[in-house]
Amino acid sequence: MTLWDPAGIWPAFTASNRGNPLTPDARTLRPGDGHYPERLARLADAPPQLRVRGELGTAACSVALVGARATDEYGELLARDLAAGLARAGVSVVSGGAVGVDAAAHRGALEAGGHTVAVLGTGVDVVYPRQHRALFERIVEAGGALVSELPDGSPGLPHHFPARNRIIAALADAVVVVRARPGSGSLITASWARAQGVKVFAVPGDVRDALSAGPLALLREGAGVASSAADVLAGLGLAAPAPVQAPLPALDDRGTALLRALGRRPRHADELAREAGIPVGAALAGLLTLELEGLCEQRPGHYFLRRSREGI
Repeated sequence: MTLWDPAGIWPAFTASNRGNPLTPDARTLRPGDGHYPERLARLADAPPQLRVRGELGTAACSVALVGARATDEYGELLARDLAAGLARAGVSVVSGGAVGVDAAAHRGALEAGGHTVAVLGTGVDVVYPRQHRALFERIVEAGGALVSELPDGSPGLPHHFPARNRIIAALADAVVVVRARPGSGSLITASWARAQGVKVFAVPGDVRDALSAGPLALLREGAGVASSAADVLAGLGLAAPAPVQAPLPALDDRGTALLRALGRRPRHADELAREAGIPVGAALAGLLTLELEGLCEQRPGHYFLRRSREGI
């Protein structure tokens, strides 16, 4: 146990991540070097240096999507849809690389062929959480970036994450809080945003749900409503491109019936089979075909939901 590692977690962290560093191809940006983000340089406590893997991009507008790690289906769906819609409008999506809302936002932007930046609470060469190795690599390969003010090799200590939230806010023209319990780190990001003059939006939810408490508090304080990417774009004075419905692939009668039965909330394969009027085995095969066509998404336990193919 040391002063810089009061919880004594460094040995365990090192053991769990040994052999798992990301490719160490990061570069260092410093204020005044012509590459350091201008809006970040305006912070009173701007990082003296920034480690970057990948490209920060040249998008005219950036929006941060943040929210609970332990989110629900609604939060994941909204984060992905918002990110995809923003990405299709040419907006860079910024988030924190964590599980839950952050990961859904990064994936939504990537699925739409957009640009996304993950601001980490670790060194840029550290995979944390460990299951995000593929996601982090995909972000960089797609032209996005991993960013950190911490030295390479820095572990994910608890105090790193609230501090990195000021960077998330500073890199964005708006911050959208998707799902957040009272006291959530996402509300810290919203506070940083307001202090920096960055617009804040919140996603409405069931008022009886603890995950809605944070967004509801922000809405009461005057945050903009973000029920869609179009809401955020309008709040920023940007025109939303017309929704584009991608043409459906040719489907047989069973595929068409299953697609009709699918909704935006997960339904069990047995239920879908009954509604489509086909045997369960045939339904599972048909659902696999729809998944391969990008029309549906499978969740654990043979639950499926329809994927949106609209632009915004």
